[in-house]
Amino acid sequence: MATQTRDTGHNGAIGVLGGMGPLATAEFFKKLTLAISENGGAAGDAQHPRVIVDSDPSIPDRTAYVLGKGPDPLPAMTAAAKRLVQAGATVCVLASITAHAYLDGLRTAVPCEFASAFDSLKARIERDYVGVGRVGVLATTGTIKSGLFDRYLPNLRVHYSDDEAQERFVMEAVYGSNGIKAGNVSEEPRHLLRQAAARLVARGAELIIVACAEMSLVLSPADVEVPLVDPMQFLVEDLATRFRIA
Repeated sequence: MATQTRDTGHNGAIGVLGGMGPLATAEFFKKLTLAISENGGAAGDAQHPRVIVDSDPSIPDRTAYVLGKGPDPLPAMTAAAKRLVQAGATVCVLASITAHAYLDGLRTAVPCEFASAFDSLKARIERDYVGVGRVGVLATTGTIKSGLFDRYLPNLRVHYSDDEAQERFVMEAVYGSNGIKAGNVSEEPRHLLRQAAARLVARGAELIIVACAEMSLVLSPADVEVPLVDPMQFLVEDLATRFRIA
């Protein structure tokens, strides 16, 4: 993470700005809890840090706004973040990759430190994937349009799905009638995302980034011919280290 400060034991609390969507929020909390147990030294319930979750599914869709098809979600996100601070959060995180497009606005409006999955991703790639020059990104159209990966990974060649694959495979897997946001975490969205990932690998991607929190519910490293990484997993591991029991 960008910050070098460290909270140990019961000092501080993690605020999770969720609801975007609820399933992604539940998965993030699960990852965070497991990371704290495995990497943060927590041997029992009482050794976990305080975690405050605000899961508000009424926050307007982030992709819809980026595409000019819906209201600005930032005011609702700001209100949720302020509720987390009022409840005692000392560091806030976003349980959605696309929501990171609004991180600058949140940092300006809310008196709380925000940890970024993109900071964690950049640091981990620079440390563990030194020889990688081309990455494939599986992301919603809103995330792609936001330019987040080009901004945070300027030294890498970033590949996205072509227009046909983006609509037919990626967006259908997430937003389709049988997609993940509809509660389907079975074979159909997995099959669609596997096809999208295979196309990126065929174009030269040496690493695939799962850039939507829901996608990690169905896609696993065994589904892809090259390494598959999840920015949210890197973020929770960084948080576990920061809040590690002394």
